[in-house]
Amino acid sequence: MVDVDGATVILGGQTVVKGVSFCVHAGEFIGLIGPNGAGKTTLLRVLLGLQQPASGDVRVATKKIGYIPQRAAVHNSQVPVSVLEVVSLGSATNAHQALAEVGMADMAAKPFTHLSGGQQQRVLIAKALAGEPDLLILDEPTTGIDERSQKEFYDILRRLQSKGMTLVMVSHDIEVVLQLVTRVICVNGGILYDGSVEHFEADEYLPKFYAAQHRILHHKHGAAHA
Repeated sequence: MVDVDGATVILGGQTVVKGVSFCVHAGEFIGLIGPNGAGKTTLLRVLLGLQQPASGDVRVATKKIGYIPQRAAVHNSQVPVSVLEVVSLGSATNAHQALAEVGMADMAAKPFTHLSGGQQQRVLIAKALAGEPDLLILDEPTTGIDERSQKEFYDILRRLQSKGMTLVMVSHDIEVVLQLVTRVICVNGGILYDGSVEHFEADEYLPKFYAAQHRILHHKHGAAHA
């Protein structure tokens, strides 16, 4: 579905991504992880066609791509746009069906800005789904929403992936990523790891970048073998 071959991206005179190559296959759920400044969001922009690499090739086999941003600050808080109107920006024809898919059909008439952060993110999923995408790209989609809303959000993603949707998600929540995705790509300028969750060695890649998460994962690993 997507083929990135030797992509290098230079921003402000600095090389943010260097010689990155990977493919995204239909039906995969890819977790893109790495420290701040590693080039994760830049890679998403490359996939979306918003950033052209200085060198290398990017081939995307579909134009039907949905995007879920970090925060739901999509509309001016002074303009009470309804939930249905937001979703209709993806497709007016499929708006009601998409809201039902994320459990927000009963909120259709409410102003978007009156919703909680978690509810807003579910509406943005519905907006993306209304366009019937082949590929869904998510950039830190659960930042700033409570734990319960995060769980509901991830349940929706699991359901979409089980139906054959292809997903690429940037996240700092490594523990969740390792439980949720089918493939991990760990980056820091270049690709440090690209493969299955089962073979991702947290002790090798995470200590330098995520000290707190590493301690949690190491503790759980030890408990499992106690």
